[in-house]
Amino acid sequence: MEGKIMGGMLIGLLWIGLSGIAAAQHGHGHGPAPAPAAKKVAPQEPAPVMAEGVKVTLEVMSMGDHLKHIPGGAAPGQADRGQSHSLMVQLQDVTSREILSDARISFILTGPSGQKETGRMVWSGDHYGAGVTLKGKGKYEIHLQIEEGGMSRQAKFSYEMK
Repeated sequence: MEGKIMGGMLIGLLWIGLSGIAAAQHGHGHGPAPAPAAKKVAPQEPAPVMAEGVKVTLEVMSMGDHLKHIPGGAAPGQADRGQSHSLMVQLQDVTSREILSDARISFILTGPSGQKETGRMVWSGDHYGAGVTLKGKGKYEIHLQIEEGGMSRQAKFSYEMK
């Protein structure tokens, strides 16, 4: 009986060992690795800005792409649907790393021609958002006024639409 148990254990170990060798060899020696799939290059997002203990991150996305990420394609503000792009801002306390959801954020967007668009951002689950219209290629300046925790902060971003 003891011999059968030892024999069974030996066969099991041999099987595991050979399976591991086969698995290790499977990924090797089959010629050159395939080329990585071409990635869709997203526009370069502005670097985060530090504003008195708060990390402010901005993302700019076409409204069509933004609506693809929302279940049912519903935008928080129905008026935003007619805009060409979505501004998304996330605020993070640098010390606690907590995402701040109780701020009031207003923005001034200045286009390449100097034309200004203003508005307020609304909380949308994990970020603040607002719809805007970017009227063509060029450099846009986004100035945020952030009221949170009894403090007023400002953050400025540049965004190049190509």
